Amino acid sequence: MPKHPRPPKKSLSKSLLVSLGIPAVFIPGLILASLLGWNWQKDLNKLVERGGFYQNLNLFPQQAVVAQVIDGDTLELKNGRTIRLVGVDAPNRGEPYFGQALEYTIALIEDQEVKLGRILAYVWAPCTTQKGCQNGQLMLNQTLVENGFAKVVIYPKRKKLKYQEELLSAEEEAKKENLNLWQD
Repeated sequence: MPKHPRPPKKSLSKSLLVSLGIPAVFIPGLILASLLGWNWQKDLNKLVERGGFYQNLNLFPQQAVVAQVIDGDTLELKNGRTIRLVGVDAPNRGEPYFGQALEYTIALIEDQEVKLGRILAYVWAPCTTQKGCQNGQLMLNQTLVENGFAKVVIYPKRKKLKYQEELLSAEEEAKKENLNLWQD
């Protein structure tokens, strides 16, 4: 686990928060809170002791039970959190194959305990015989793409996705086979 620096006894700064792994989107709010009296040194020391921002299991659970599938790439967890699958875009309500992608995802993971990456997540579901099942798990993101129920999304000006090549390869195969979204 990487060591984060201990917050110094000085003022709170953007560079300190970045060094602690705090996402940029939270920085203005944290600085404002410190100006309004938040005891940032105590709380940031606790964060450092627990391994940093991304190690907080309340914010970033490693496993969860899927309560409801909202659409092919959006899941509501039993803990109330909503997550989106990273790297894919399944059809939205009113678009072709919305119902099929929704039903496919429901059949695979609703009421199942799944492993998560982050809130924008790769989701690993238990499996037995489904296409893409390896060592008792399948990556839902890739499985949706392989079956033509989602398209790959590449985020411009961001670093390459961890499983980008696998997703792109799965999309090419679905296109070749004219599966669902890729039907001529």
